[in-house]
Amino acid sequence: MTRQMIVLFLCFAFHLTNAGAKTGKFAAESEKPKLVLVMVVDQMRADHLTRFAGVYRHGFARLAREGAQFSQAYHHHAYTVTAVGHSTIATGSFPARHGIVGNDWYDFQQAKSVYCAEDSEAKLLGYPDAKPSSGRSPRNLLTSTSADWIKASSPQSKVFGVARKDRAAILSTGKKADGAFWFNGDDGNFITSDYYGKKAPEWLEAFNSKRAVDRYLGKEWRKDRKEETYFLAREDTFASEANGVDTFFPHALEGQSGQPDKRYYARLQTSPYIEKLVLELVQDLIEAENIGSDSHTDFLFVGFSGADDVGHSYGPLSQESMDYFMHLDQYLGDFLSYLDEKVGRDNYLTILSSDHGVLPMPEELARRGFDSKRIPRDDIRRDIQNAQQEVMQELGLAGQLILRVQGYSLFVNYDLAEKSGLSPAQVDQKLAAALEKIHYIAGVFTKEQIAVAGENASLLLQRAKNSYQPDRSGDLHFRLQEHYLVDNAYGTSHGSTYDYDAHVPILFIGKGIANKIIDTPVHTVDIAPTIADWLGIRPGNEIDGKSFAELIKE
Repeated sequence: MTRQMIVLFLCFAFHLTNAGAKTGKFAAESEKPKLVLVMVVDQMRADHLTRFAGVYRHGFARLAREGAQFSQAYHHHAYTVTAVGHSTIATGSFPARHGIVGNDWYDFQQAKSVYCAEDSEAKLLGYPDAKPSSGRSPRNLLTSTSADWIKASSPQSKVFGVARKDRAAILSTGKKADGAFWFNGDDGNFITSDYYGKKAPEWLEAFNSKRAVDRYLGKEWRKDRKEETYFLAREDTFASEANGVDTFFPHALEGQSGQPDKRYYARLQTSPYIEKLVLELVQDLIEAENIGSDSHTDFLFVGFSGADDVGHSYGPLSQESMDYFMHLDQYLGDFLSYLDEKVGRDNYLTILSSDHGVLPMPEELARRGFDSKRIPRDDIRRDIQNAQQEVMQELGLAGQLILRVQGYSLFVNYDLAEKSGLSPAQVDQKLAAALEKIHYIAGVFTKEQIAVAGENASLLLQRAKNSYQPDRSGDLHFRLQEHYLVDNAYGTSHGSTYDYDAHVPILFIGKGIANKIIDTPVHTVDIAPTIADWLGIRPGNEIDGKSFAELIKE
């Protein structure tokens, strides 16, 4: 080999080595961030990021200005609720695999409903008289999370989660977390369970003892900006909001007899101020636990659950929702500036997403020309009962054929049918046909249809398949007509398979990430494998998502 050929070969090898370090794997220790920060805003629709872009000045504005933003990001499962969304983001797998099929599900063996983070063996610290069912841990999660993968790669890494909701903090951090902390609406404390240790951290007890939570007692949630700013929302007073009475600003933050109590804490949670408290606790955690202080990549989850309470009460087009997000914009800006000083601007990777969206108020959509209606809960109970009676009469059955309705799923008593020589498939087909006669039910998928669904199945059937876990899911899965809502007189909700519940933001920001809007369709299940790819670590063996690291790099 000539001298010139050797030089060319060495140059080529050097080019390949450096190119490999910058393409998706980022395995060089010097390039790994000191901190991975995952923030999930509960019930944040994709348009909450874009519709208010002109009025954001701080955190959201910075994320959009400096990060890679996906305009076509969706949850690709059917039942869009908090526990399912957080678990999917965290694990990179669908509910069919990670097993969190709802906030609650029906357990046949125990013949009762089970809460997603319930664990009678993980007792709440500081509450010796609490019921066993109040115990909390991630044991119901069947797969590992991106935080677990970081721990497996680097046992010295620290993993913590904080949110108003227990299921958000617990399921997002996984089984190897050093701590998860959530808000107790009974007394205003942030709490944890002995799954994470025998004693609560001193800094947590110190935070609770300061009673910062009570600083808003007797005050009001008032608009943050001048009146003309709220042209992006509907009028302040809207009859279907809240309880039909507390429908306009200002909103009093009061308790019974002027004392901090459950009523006060409930109102605090339906305001932006709960998020300021969450971030104050997070900063105490960072200081006490030395998060992001060394070469071992730490993981921090922060859940903003107040958006969900505000959205349920007032809807996504309300002035309350808009004002909440402008407050959160300010809080995020301050928090990111704090991290710039504490960890270093180029030393942390930030991910922002949401666990689900929400349907605008049916009354709001109806006046805009949509076929949108509110179905009272008693009506759907009656109509499902009538469908059951029709099928039982036709098949000559007596007893209770539908054991339970949970979310949009039905659990069927096949033992009753088999005594009459009927197969589960026969019963499912009859029930599905009867349910589809109900005018506000758009369709029903049986478990047999879900089992055989392939790659060419419809989008809605694919999402149903991704959500189906045999040991925890119901036997039939129905969906309402688009823009229909099962609820009583006030507020709104989510949970459907439609895009107003499934379309959410995904945004990455950090060193080496391009600032651009990406129109390539992606799913929330892709977030965890992208984090793993970016860090150059091995994801869990059972994931469904795919890394989009190549799309976001500079």
